[in-house]
Amino acid sequence: AVVSTQSTGTQGDARMDNVCRGLWSKMEAAYLDVRVFHPNAPSYIRQPISNLYKNHTNQKKLAYLKRVIEVEQGSFTPLDFATTGGFAPEVNSVLNKVAHIISTKHKESYPETMSFIRQKTRFSLLRSTLVALRGTKRRISQMPLEEIDFRNV
Repeated sequence: AVVSTQSTGTQGDARMDNVCRGLWSKMEAAYLDVRVFHPNAPSYIRQPISNLYKNHTNQKKLAYLKRVIEVEQGSFTPLDFATTGGFAPEVNSVLNKVAHIISTKHKESYPETMSFIRQKTRFSLLRSTLVALRGTKRRISQMPLEEIDFRNV
């Protein structure tokens, strides 16, 4: 698919959601931007889900791809999720790569690692969707970032 980049945001405040090194190649920065959409929304009801994923992916690429390649000199992968639990093909590529890296590094079974990653991803999306719909019942703590133990998150 050819994506026009005429409206790509190249200003200094254009930011992606996540960045990591070594995802697609050693020491290359991989920029990931997440979008969650509800495929049963009235505006999407007559469109096939595959078209929704393509449209959202192309919108993200239009917004960020040129900037990432020319300014950041990295790769860009849009991560488009549906509130129903599905995800775009690019998400599957990222999950496969992450599962391969983790299973190789920790000498664990690839299928078990992939199952764990998919399960954690879906529960995180479900939790985020529920909070977005009804809000949180407790006050979110203002713990400094350096005090958070990310191994137990």
